[in-house]
Amino acid sequence: MTSLNSKLQLALINRKKRRNLLEKGFTLVELMIVIVIVGILSAVALPNFLNQTKKARLTEAKTIISAGLKQANMLYLEGNAVAAGSTTACDDIEVPAAPQNDWAYTCTPTATDMTISAAGVADSTNDGVGSGDWVMTYSTGVVTEGTPTGL
Repeated sequence: MTSLNSKLQLALINRKKRRNLLEKGFTLVELMIVIVIVGILSAVALPNFLNQTKKARLTEAKTIISAGLKQANMLYLEGNAVAAGSTTACDDIEVPAAPQNDWAYTCTPTATDMTISAAGVADSTNDGVGSGDWVMTYSTGVVTEGTPTGL
């Protein structure tokens, strides 16, 4: 009788092991639900991430232009008049002459104001960000911000 008990116990243990092996892991339905959830989250998050990236790049250009316009205003207030078409006024402020960090900057002084523009460099990570003009009037120090295009 003990051999029958031990055989029965062994059979029950083996059966339990087989059942546990079958119950381990995820079912196909569970995996598909997870894939759908991840897909929905990425569809919502990716456009937001790309939009924030564009805003950050535009802010970088605005920061450099703002610093340049402040320096130009200080030069004007110190009595350094700017002649129309002068390029030396642009040399005295810290606006990069060569493209920097996916932006190309241009500086155009006149007798009464200075325009600093930023344009996204083609074939860079800045594609699609566009460009914008910022104008500072010397006598008032007022900066007129153009609406960036391409956003």
